[in-house]
Amino acid sequence: MRPFSLRTARLLAVAELKAFWTNPSGGLAILVFLGLSGVLLYNSVADYASISLGSLAQGRALSADLAIFSNGLTNLGLVILLVAPLTTMRSMAHFAQGGHLDLLLAWPLKPLEMIVGQYLAAVLALSLLTALALLPFLAIWLMGVGSLVVLLTAALGLGLLISAFVALGLAMASLAPSPLAAALGSLGVLALLWSLGWAAPYLPSWAAYLAQGLAIAPRLSHFALGLIDLNDVVFFLVLTLVALWIGQPRPHRQ
Repeated sequence: MRPFSLRTARLLAVAELKAFWTNPSGGLAILVFLGLSGVLLYNSVADYASISLGSLAQGRALSADLAIFSNGLTNLGLVILLVAPLTTMRSMAHFAQGGHLDLLLAWPLKPLEMIVGQYLAAVLALSLLTALALLPFLAIWLMGVGSLVVLLTAALGLGLLISAFVALGLAMASLAPSPLAAALGSLGVLALLWSLGWAAPYLPSWAAYLAQGLAIAPRLSHFALGLIDLNDVVFFLVLTLVALWIGQPRPHRQ
């Protein structure tokens, strides 16, 4: 049996990445990502300017690290949540919808190579969009506002977030009967994991503990505050690996 080939996975990733930029879902993802990230950054800066004027009038200074960087970078994670399903919806679900998954698996292409190739393509696409969205934060720091440490740690957190969200999206796409179902299912799962922490105060103690452990938003906020917690890093990595294992294409799944 032929062993796993990283070169084959890389070639598939390149093909998928090219398809992303020319596919309507890719164009929609780019438009939504850059549009929402720009609006949210503008709101963060506007709120900081408005509140800062009031604070100065009272003889106090408002921290730009918290008002612009931490809030703005956490909001960027929410934009990634909304766009990630658009980058993974046309993967395995596309083949399942057309009934071609068995035929595709009969090619000299291993299931692990397929999922890794899809994963790399989606991660690269989202990472590039995120890098573009981070440029205004870098420009703000160059003007003497904010913290580079917060920006770098938040970038690390967003990278881990992208990895986990893409893997979860691919897992849903491999189980869904169509790209639309894959997108809606992925959005539902990601939104649930994002907001679990908000429901914790209203749950029994054991359920609250579980919800807080699985909640994603608080973990990203740690990075956006300039903190790197090993527990958060391990959480995102384990979530990625488990989702990729679930998402491996298997015949007759459709």
